[in-house]
Amino acid sequence: MSVKGIRRVVLGLATTALAGGIAMTGAGAASASSGGGCGGPDWKQTCISAGGGEVSARVTTNFANNNCTEQIIIWDYTVGSQAISTSFPCRSGQYSYTYVLSNPTPGHDYKAEARFYWQPGSGYDVQLSPDLWY
Repeated sequence: MSVKGIRRVVLGLATTALAGGIAMTGAGAASASSGGGCGGPDWKQTCISAGGGEVSARVTTNFANNNCTEQIIIWDYTVGSQAISTSFPCRSGQYSYTYVLSNPTPGHDYKAEARFYWQPGSGYDVQLSPDLWY
């Protein structure tokens, strides 16, 4: 094999390897989110998931009374701020509420947080979801 032939083989292998590397990088960027799931006991569980271009926080409670206010926050840990937040009165019995962030940023780390503010002004409990990398 001549020197020109060896150069062509090396160039061909390098081109193939580079193309493979680019394809793998592209696949990683387009891949689905990772992480997420639920945190906490069944009676005050906070979950985070992704699908359909959205990040969803679901909080499921089972309180004996409605003597609190519930706040749901989706945090964007990548930028260190709340991405979205809402509050409403707690409900007695089993209740589930889902809150949706419709414009999540790819490559960001999100976490759902539920705060339960107990009456009369005795502070609040926090329940966090696991991290979700979108």
